Amino acid sequence: MRFANKIVIITGAGRGIGQAAALRFAREGAKVAVCDRDKAAVDETVARIQSQGAEALEFAVDITDSGAVEGMVADVIAGWHRVD
Repeated sequence: MRFANKIVIITGAGRGIGQAAALRFAREGAKVAVCDRDKAAVDETVARIQSQGAEALEFAVDITDSGAVEGMVADVIAGWHRVD
């Protein structure tokens, strides 16, 4: 578990490479903040992470909106106290 207890944020985690990265970090012990514009895709990725016994937070965020990104990061820090 190379990333045990690390906190990661993955954007574009609803599908493709982003989803694969989120799942891999979770398998390696990380807590993953899953971010994507597509809420349904975020829900799917979070469900897959949780089915592995890992922790995940979900965020439907458009990363072109700086205020939304700042809010998401603040929520991650509020929940897990840091970002690695």
